[in-house]
Amino acid sequence: MKKTVAAIAVSLCLVGPSKSMAYSGELWLSQAETKFAQPASMLAHGFLAGVVHSWNGRRGQKNPQLCFDSPASELQIRNLMAIVKDYISKKSPDLKVSAQGIIRAAMMTEFPCR
Repeated sequence: MKKTVAAIAVSLCLVGPSKSMAYSGELWLSQAETKFAQPASMLAHGFLAGVVHSWNGRRGQKNPQLCFDSPASELQIRNLMAIVKDYISKKSPDLKVSAQGIIRAAMMTEFPCR
């Protein structure tokens, strides 16, 4: 419980005052690059897992190209982290945009729908 509260407190400090701000790719990457098991690293892992697991195997109704289909064997968090970091390194997306969008784009590139 204390660790959960601490993680929430850290995330609030990192995001800043209560201005309606998206969780940016820049913030996600800075947290993802912290030492494993640190609160910031765990926030990045959790966010990534949430995006991937909520979108895996889905297709957008209005835009069917917005989909990805990751095989279960590839859903280990270390694999997913490497995929997103590699995508950022190679594609240099605007990290000021939503981390969710960057993660989805990385997954769609790596695991296109079949």
